[in-house]
Amino acid sequence: MQISPILWLAAAVGFLALEASTFNMTSIWFAIGSAAALLCCVFTGSFRVQAVVFLVVSILCLAAFRPLAAKLRLKHTATNGDRNLGREAIVLSPVTAEVPGRVRLDGVDWNARCATPGDTLGPGSLCRVTEIHSTLLIVEPVLTESRNPHTTT
Repeated sequence: MQISPILWLAAAVGFLALEASTFNMTSIWFAIGSAAALLCCVFTGSFRVQAVVFLVVSILCLAAFRPLAAKLRLKHTATNGDRNLGREAIVLSPVTAEVPGRVRLDGVDWNARCATPGDTLGPGSLCRVTEIHSTLLIVEPVLTESRNPHTTT
């Protein structure tokens, strides 16, 4: 009994399992190369020929289809909340990294927490939105020299 069909079958299953766990569209092409080498076992017993078939098919598939797969991959869909990133808000109640407070952005009140531990924002001060987690804004203080005069609150 030849060992190469078992090797190529194990390689194909291994590459498929790796692809299923990562979804980065790389190891699938090596699984296809392993399947081609497994098919090659029917025609030749030479492991060298099978290895060359594996390499050639894998590299061709990787070169030809990976760019196409990258184009088809789902891209991040912007939400309405994303438009608030980088914008300035007015603090309504004290905001710290440990205890959320309230801020007003475009007339809407939000729960907010400071991005940096140790920062404390008092009522009336300005803050900048750095992240959004559901209905919680992560903010940082706005220094007067870094304030963007074109940003509306």
